[in-house]
Amino acid sequence: MTRSEPREAGPLGRRDFIRLAEFVHTRSGIKMPPSKKSFLEGRIRRHLSALGFATMNEYCKWLFNEGGLVQDEAALLDAVTTNKTEFFRERHHFDFVSKVILPDFRTASSGSQRPLLIWSAGCSNGAEPYSLAMICEDFARTNSSFCFEILASDISTEVLQVAMRAIYPHSTIGPVSMELRKHYLLHDPGSDEVRIIPDLRRRVLFKHHNLMDEPYPASQAMDIVFCRNLLIYFDRATQRTVLSRLCRCLRPGGYLFLGHSEGSIADLKLPLHPVGPTIFVREEAN
Repeated sequence: MTRSEPREAGPLGRRDFIRLAEFVHTRSGIKMPPSKKSFLEGRIRRHLSALGFATMNEYCKWLFNEGGLVQDEAALLDAVTTNKTEFFRERHHFDFVSKVILPDFRTASSGSQRPLLIWSAGCSNGAEPYSLAMICEDFARTNSSFCFEILASDISTEVLQVAMRAIYPHSTIGPVSMELRKHYLLHDPGSDEVRIIPDLRRRVLFKHHNLMDEPYPASQAMDIVFCRNLLIYFDRATQRTVLSRLCRCLRPGGYLFLGHSEGSIADLKLPLHPVGPTIFVREEAN
C-alpha cells in the first residue's frame, strides 16, 4: 500500500462515520451517536495523520476494505478512548474502603491468610489502582496479618504502558497526602516527576482487557470491584450486560464502586443493594 504525503484530511463522510461508529460501539461498548461525529473525527484525524494517511476516506478504505483492522484495532480504540483519571478521584470511595471495608475484612478473616482481592476495571493510567494500593499497604503496616492483591485492567494498551511505568508529573499528586507520599512515592528534587515505589508497583497486576469480551480477567471472586465513570459511555443494554458480568466476578458481600456520573442502576434489576453514594454490595446467592 502506498500512502500519500499527509495533508488536510478533509471531513469524515457519513458512510465512513457510520462504519467507524458501529465498529467502536461493537468492540468497546462506547456510544457514537451522530452528535459525536466531530469528536470522532478529531480523534481519527490525529490517528490517521500519525499513520501517514492523506484522507479520512483513504484510511477508512484501508481499515474496512483492505484488512487494516487486523493490525490497527487496538490503536484505533486507543485513539477514541477517553482516559480521564486522577489519584484519589471521588475520595469518599477510598475513605469507605479504608474506614469500613479494610477493618471489616481484618475482623472477618482473623486467623486466615486469605488476601483481599480488588479489581480496578478501566484503570486508565494507573492512578486508581495505585491509590487503592497505597491505602491497603498503609493498613498493612499496622495490621501484619493483612494482605491484598490488586488486578487492574483497561482497553487501552497505551495507558497500560503508562500505568506499568508508574511515573507521573508532580503536578498530579496533589490529592495524595504527605504521609502517603513519604512512604510510596519517589521524587528526585531535580525532576518534576514522581514514581510509585517498586514494592507498591509489584502489588498491582496489569492486564489488557475489553469489558465487551469474555472471559473476564478475574480468576477468583473479588472482594472489591471499581468500575467508575465507564458506564456513561455505554447504552443501557451494554450497561446491563457489563454490570451483570461484573456481579458474577464479585463474591456475595463484595463491593462494587461506580462513578458519580453513572446515574441510577435501579431499573437494571441486578443482585446489588446500595450502601453509600455509588457504592453497592453484592447480595447473597439465593
